[in-house]
This record gives sequence, C-alpha cells and structure tokens, in this order.
Amino acid sequence: MKMDYGFKNIALRVAPKRFESWEDFVRETPEYSIGLEVVDDTPGHRSHHVHFDHHSGVIREATMSAALQAYIAVRQGRLMDRWLRKRKPVPVYVWNADQDVCLAAFVLENHELLERSEGSPLLRWIVQYNNKIDVCGGIYPVNLHELEENHFTWVFEPYRQQRMRGKDQNDEALVTDTIAQVCERLRRLLDGTAGTARITAKPEILYNSPYNFVIADEKGDPHSRLVLAAQGYTNLISRVCTRPSGRFTYSLIRGSSYDEDTFQIGKLIEAFQAAEDRPDVKIWGGSNLAAGSDSEMGSSLPWTTLRDIAEPIVRDAFLANMSQSLPANAGTRSGVLLVSQPGRYSGIQRHLSACGLEVFAVADCAEARKVLSMHYQIAAVFAPVLLPDGNFHHLVEMAAQRPNPVPVVVCIPELDGGWVDLLESGAFQVVSEHCELPEIRRVVNSIVGCRQYVIEATV
Repeated sequence: MKMDYGFKNIALRVAPKRFESWEDFVRETPEYSIGLEVVDDTPGHRSHHVHFDHHSGVIREATMSAALQAYIAVRQGRLMDRWLRKRKPVPVYVWNADQDVCLAAFVLENHELLERSEGSPLLRWIVQYNNKIDVCGGIYPVNLHELEENHFTWVFEPYRQQRMRGKDQNDEALVTDTIAQVCERLRRLLDGTAGTARITAKPEILYNSPYNFVIADEKGDPHSRLVLAAQGYTNLISRVCTRPSGRFTYSLIRGSSYDEDTFQIGKLIEAFQAAEDRPDVKIWGGSNLAAGSDSEMGSSLPWTTLRDIAEPIVRDAFLANMSQSLPANAGTRSGVLLVSQPGRYSGIQRHLSACGLEVFAVADCAEARKVLSMHYQIAAVFAPVLLPDGNFHHLVEMAAQRPNPVPVVVCIPELDGGWVDLLESGAFQVVSEHCELPEIRRVVNSIVGCRQYVIEATV
C-alpha cells in the first residue's frame, strides 16, 4: 500500500548509488544535507554535512545505530532546529529502507517530539530497543513474544515486506514508500493505535560447522536472525535472499567481540571478495562484527563456496586459539575427553588425572565434536548415556569417524544387568560413576596398552 506520510521537514532523496567517500558526499550534495547509511565511509559531521551510520570504519559494539545517532543529534544538539533555519526541507539521502534508516528518518522529521523538555518516552524506548538489535546485526537475544506484543514487529512490517522482495536499481519509489509506511506506523505507535504482527520466520540451517558458526537461509525474512538468536546461534553467515539475477545477498554476523576471535570477519570478507567473479569491484565490506555483500550487485558465490572458503579460515583460528590455551605440559601427556555436566564426574576426572592423563572436559555433544574434529590424538572418550543434545551413540559415531578412531567408555550410576546392552550398542567399556582409582586404572590400561597418545594440534 502506497503511503503519503507527508514529510515537511525532510526531503527524502534515494541516491542512485552509495557515495564512495566523504569527499564524494560533500561534493555531490547541497549544504545542510544528511546521509543515512549511504556513504561507504565513517560516520560523523563535517561542516554542514552529517552522515549517520555504523557500518564502515567503526568498532561496531562501540558505535550507536544510525537512529540513535540522529536521536542524540536532534535532542542534545538541536540539529534540525538549527538547520531548518538555513534550509527547509533538509535533504536526507538514503540508499535502502531498513528499520534503522526508517527510524532515523522519523526522528529527523519529528524533531519537535525530542526537543520538548519531557521528550517522548515511547520514541526513546523504540530507538534504544532498535539500537541493541541493530548494533548486533540482528543476532541479539530477545523474547520473541515480547517483540510482538510491544508492537515492534508491526511497526517495521513494511520493511520486512520490502526486504523479502529485494531491492533493485531504480527502486527509489519502493524505498521512499517503505520509509513513509514505517513512519506512519511509528506515528500510530505514539498515538496508541498500533497493531501487532506475529513472527513467522523459519530460517533453514544449511550448514553447521564444528567450529561454532552456521550458514543459514533467512528466506528473505529479517526476523530470521531474531529466531536464530533465540535458538542460541551466534556466529552466522546468512543468505538474505536470492536475487532475480541469480546472484545472492549475504550477511556475516559475529555474535560477540568477547569470544575467542575465531570467526574473523575481516579475513572472511577479504577471501570472499577475492573469489568473486568481479574481484575488481567492491562487493564485500563491513565492520568488525557485521559485514555482507553489496545490496545492489550481490554476490556471485553460492553458499557452498562460502562454506568451503570459510571453514579452513575459521578452523585455523580455532586451532590456534585452542593450542594457546593448552597447559605447558599438554604435549607430553596422554589425553582423554570427558563429556559431562560440570562437576558431575569429578571423581572420574580426578582418577584419570592420577593416571597421568590430560583431561579435556566438555558439556555436550556439540563441544565434543569440536575437540574430536581438531585432530587432537585423544586416547578415549568418557561420557554418560544421555547428554543435553544427544546420547553416547552420537559420540560413538563421532569417534569412529576420526582418522584414528577412539573408544567410548560409558559412565552409569550403578553397574547392573543392563550394561551389557550398552556394550552391544558400541560402548568400549562401562564403569560406575562412583568407581575408584583401581577400576579407572584398569580401564585406562586396556585402552592405552603399550601405545603413547600425545595431544598435539595438527594445524
């Protein structure tokens, strides 16, 4: 539905292409112009030009979203009040109509709501809520039902519809109409007449790496990232959509800057760029936590190619980080993988250490898969029958797939008649979780024998 919101204070102008630099923006736009995520350069303020952005040349987690930058500039800096005395309406240049751009446009148009002493609590709330989600590239843990009930999803539904369709060149009318529709819904939110919209996104996991990243198909729905975040995923290569031309739009999101720095976005986009059919044209770019392919041209690479490029890069970083975290004597002691909830098998762990073994303790099958896939020469796996994300059968399958398969020892509460079934199901041996050191020593001797297992990373 086309919406004439009736902008009076700003004049939306959809640039035919993004400005390559600040110099281009200043040269090609009139004085007192504002850019919203339209310049491939750092955000900021130069003379009578402003660019609100949080993508290029920034530390993502330390940079406010475009809408919050505009909010502060209007409320604290009285930007619109000052500039409207010089030029009315103020030219506002955009390239796309994502929810951050739409919200920033509403803030600039409705500057008087912020300039009053009491401000607008609802507007302040939605700007701050959007900031958290946008800074994290959409991978921010939220209560999905809360997003529906507080009208957030309804407000930005026009953007969701536009994003599912995709943006092509000369789509100026689509961009401006989307911004106008979202602004009208924001006005209704403040008036108390907002509706609700349910989250129906069902992203598909195309690939789940043992090195803690996934490749997912969003199927064009921006709510997919919120769903993925709610499911616990963090590091993400996301296929946003397949374009009519057959090319693809991708996003890369690193869930946290406080992890082990294994999902290195800078290295990934550099490798993706080099593999493109047009490596001379800038297709990939972004910041330390979020990046992606060009929203107009798109990428020529299918997701399987991204997987094949990304896997060794992330694996090498993962192995390097793991080797740095090993104790100094890790290269001289045999290794055992203990899969259990923290503290549950402390006795078994203590006995294994007393046997001269280095014990690597992980909590579930997913963590066990990472260690087993890293080519560490683990001597054996100790685990209970059931785990939070599987059972010992999964561990037997993983251990059997290694170049040098390792046995799985199953730990049960008490040794009773049922343990024979576990042996028939693939367990190497069965021990009681309350067993003493002599029993563990006997099991270890039967596993190790005269062989010496050394823990080393083959990077």
